[in-house]
Amino acid sequence: MKHIRTFIVSMAFLVPALACAGGDSSDGHTHGEAVPPEVIAEVAPRTSAQSEEFELVAVLADGKLTLYLDRYADNAPVPDAEVEVESGAFKAVAAQVAPGVYSVPGQVFAQPGRHLLTISVQAGDAADLLTAVLDLAPPAAGVEHAHGWGEWTVWGASGVLLLAGAGLVAVRRRKKNRKH
Repeated sequence: MKHIRTFIVSMAFLVPALACAGGDSSDGHTHGEAVPPEVIAEVAPRTSAQSEEFELVAVLADGKLTLYLDRYADNAPVPDAEVEVESGAFKAVAAQVAPGVYSVPGQVFAQPGRHLLTISVQAGDAADLLTAVLDLAPPAAGVEHAHGWGEWTVWGASGVLLLAGAGLVAVRRRKKNRKH
C-alpha cells in the first residue's frame, strides 16, 4: 500500500510539471497559441520533381517562382541551363540568378489552387522534361498549434490524482484508527 501512495504522490507532482514543459514561446514554439503570421510566411509553397538526369525544387516567394536545379546523380548545381516553365497559359524562360538557381515571375501562381508545372531543361547535351504540381492552399484563419492533450486537461488530471491520493491517505488513517 505504501508503494501505491508513493506512486500517486509522484504522479501528482509529475503531471503538472508536464503541463508546464516547454516554458514560454520565446524558443519559437507555440503551445496552444495562434501561430504568428511571420512564422507561416517562412514556409513558402514549394514542389519538387526529378528524373534520371535532374532534380528540381520550385519555391514560390516574394512574387517569383525560384527553381533550384541539381544533377540527380551527385546533387551538383546545374549552371547555365536553358529552363522554361509552363503552367496553363503561362510560359516563361527562367533567368539564372545564381549557379543552379533560376527564377520566373510568380504572380500567375498567386491564386490558391493546384498549378501544374511543366519545366523543360536543356543543360549541355542533357535535356529533360519535368512535371510538378504547386499546391497553394487557401489561407487558414486562426491556425492553431495542436497538442494531443490541452493544458486544462493535464491540470484537471493532476487535480484528480491529488484528490485520489488524499482520499487514499484518509481511508488508510481510518482503518488504522479502527484497529486501535
